[in-house]
Amino acid sequence: MSEVKNDALIYGRDDKLPGLTALLLGLQHVFTMSSMLVLPVVIAREIGGDIAVVQGLICMSMIAAGAGTILQSFKKGPVGSGYLCPNLCGPSYLSVSIQAAWLGGLPLMHGMTLLAGSFECLFSRVVHKLRKVFPTEITGLVVLMVGIELIPLGASKFVGIEYAGDSFDINKILIACITLGTMTGINIWSTGKLKLYCVLIGIVVGFITSALFGVLTIEDYNVLKQSQWFALPGSASGFLNLKFDLSLVLPFLIISLCASLKTFGNITTCQKINDPGWKKPDMKNIGKGLFADGIAVGFGGLIGGMAVDTSASNVGLSAATSATSRYIGFVAGGLFILLGFFPKLAAVFFIMPDPVMGAIVIFVTCFMVISGMQILLTSKMDTRKTFIIGILLVFGLSAIILPDLYYNIPSWLSPIFSSSLTLSTILAIILNQVFNLGVKYN
Repeated sequence: MSEVKNDALIYGRDDKLPGLTALLLGLQHVFTMSSMLVLPVVIAREIGGDIAVVQGLICMSMIAAGAGTILQSFKKGPVGSGYLCPNLCGPSYLSVSIQAAWLGGLPLMHGMTLLAGSFECLFSRVVHKLRKVFPTEITGLVVLMVGIELIPLGASKFVGIEYAGDSFDINKILIACITLGTMTGINIWSTGKLKLYCVLIGIVVGFITSALFGVLTIEDYNVLKQSQWFALPGSASGFLNLKFDLSLVLPFLIISLCASLKTFGNITTCQKINDPGWKKPDMKNIGKGLFADGIAVGFGGLIGGMAVDTSASNVGLSAATSATSRYIGFVAGGLFILLGFFPKLAAVFFIMPDPVMGAIVIFVTCFMVISGMQILLTSKMDTRKTFIIGILLVFGLSAIILPDLYYNIPSWLSPIFSSSLTLSTILAIILNQVFNLGVKYN
């Protein structure tokens, strides 16, 4: 891996920052990491959990995500890629986590999450030997699909429509446009270091606009009012209360593999952003990053949270702001852990209005999609690669365009078809091996 700094960055991978700058940039990443805090709420509500269960699950998940962010920022030793690649509550694990919670409550979900993290740790030890399985075009595809999979989330929250039949709310659309316009305007036309804070400024503008337009409701204010300033988290979430079920082993292992491939793509993007001479993934570095991610996933289950995952949105944010210093990861991870002990402060992130969240997701998705395309185009296309990329894009995108298409597939295969990223990456690996039969590698 080249150590040459990308001169287009304001703060590169190993650059140290002034204290206030690091704090503000870390806070900006914390806002983006908080975009998935709704997932523990969904899981808790699915099993009829009360407010104590919800708060416990949220706080312990935040602590796990913060710890994973810090581990990922370590550069030396066997753990950590040394890049700014924060963690958040893992959307990849949502469906199987709910399935486990239905079957055996939160203890079963925690136990299977620990198993999934252990599997990723084992996978990280051999991934450097699998370069032939992950050529440049497959890596680019994973990064591209990570960005594409963010589109439904960003677009639905941007326009304020969660379900078919919901009506447009012009106020929410205006808030989203103002927020996105603020972030992109500062990023494009600002001079100096102001672009570092484009997302943070956009969030502040979005909150103010949401309050003026009445999108922040009485319920939101009550959540803030009723939340405690300080509390020891996890009392209701089942700390070290673990159960296991053989019937869930395969689904969790499949999702763990798919989440590992997502982290593979995220770390590859970090490598490309930071290295102007990037040509192919550094597999040993990726293995260290996967090891850190696996530890974070297992730690989440062990302490009573949900599975966490590296965040494509935060990687896109670091590219957008030209600040990729790993020291920002230490600050962001520390802040996220700290917020796990301060429910009132965590509630500020929890009540972030949907249009503000949608604007952030769309803002960072632009960078992820373009980065994936750039990686794809670094590989010279031939007939084999054309069919591999074309076929998997067709079926991968079908999971987004026609989500009911795979409704009746066998239950043991459902994790593969649960998302476009999962389906396309699994197909990519299979087709790459099949279409390259007989090809001699140098």
